[in-house]
Amino acid sequence: MAIVRTTPKETNSTGPGPNGNGTAANGSATAPIDKTKSVVQQSAKVPARPAGGRPMVANRAQVPVKATGSPSTFLNDTMAELRRVVWPTKVEVQSGTIVTIGLLIFFALYIFGLDVIADKLFHALGLYPPTTPTGM
Repeated sequence: MAIVRTTPKETNSTGPGPNGNGTAANGSATAPIDKTKSVVQQSAKVPARPAGGRPMVANRAQVPVKATGSPSTFLNDTMAELRRVVWPTKVEVQSGTIVTIGLLIFFALYIFGLDVIADKLFHALGLYPPTTPTGM
């Protein structure tokens, strides 16, 4: 797991330093920050892979995964997982449905309008043959 350190405010060797005159508080000249170096540091305490071979995930409960199981175990695990799901409220479902239907109608009308405009443009340019009534 990588630990990202934040860097102090960038300084310029020719610009003013913390005390306003191009030098640090202790009197030495401030050096520019080298932007080519990485500020990401690997943590030495986190093993790359545990003994089981699966990578560790931080801040997550480690649930043992069985290689084989019966159908009843699968159903029990599925029901337990469904109990942990945060289901949306009725108001959230209704508002999401209204937004979806509204966008569907908007884009249907938009594409229909583009189709009508393109059809008239192609007929005006002579790219489509003129339409004749069928059955005569």
